[in-house]
Amino acid sequence: MLKTENIAFSYNQETTFNFPNIKLNDNDSLLILGESGIGKTTLLHLLAGILSPDEGSILINNTNISKLSAKKLDAFRGKNIGLIFQNTIAVSSISIYENIQSRLYFSGIKNQKSATEDILKQLDLSHVKHQKPNTLSTGQLQRLGIALGVIHKPCVILADEPTSSLDDKNCDLVIELLKSQAKKANANLIIITHDQRIKNSFDNTLVL
Repeated sequence: MLKTENIAFSYNQETTFNFPNIKLNDNDSLLILGESGIGKTTLLHLLAGILSPDEGSILINNTNISKLSAKKLDAFRGKNIGLIFQNTIAVSSISIYENIQSRLYFSGIKNQKSATEDILKQLDLSHVKHQKPNTLSTGQLQRLGIALGVIHKPCVILADEPTSSLDDKNCDLVIELLKSQAKKANANLIIITHDQRIKNSFDNTLVL
């Protein structure tokens, strides 16, 4: 469950964003659309706890993350929030398999081998699991980003412009993968984008 109320955030008291309230029940998904400069990424960073609101509250499973200390917020984010970016962030010096296992390790999850093998199979990455990230294709990197964002079974998955650089075929594939992985993790999925192609894939849409 995710709920926001009266969130406001300012950059140097010059640019102020006031965001609509959000309320998602278990397993609900939300598409947030908006043009550049409207505050989409700011909202995502607020929902992830990377930024703290000047006003308002953000509740994830009844925990007000804006009231947590930095240490408790880091621990909460590591266990409960999955982040997926347009450009996958992975450690270039280690293999795909090791990147995924590292994500599990830092989330405090045991049985890492079984979970890693399962996600590699689900996302068709088993045959490249011993390769380094810089050897992967664009589509494989995108699927690795999804794996890193969902492997720890977060209750909220946040995706920032996951399709804007993809062709139509890969755009559809990524959306279906995100939705299926969110369902398997029993998580809220929130996608923030300006990509109008995916509008028909969601029943719940918010336009900033």
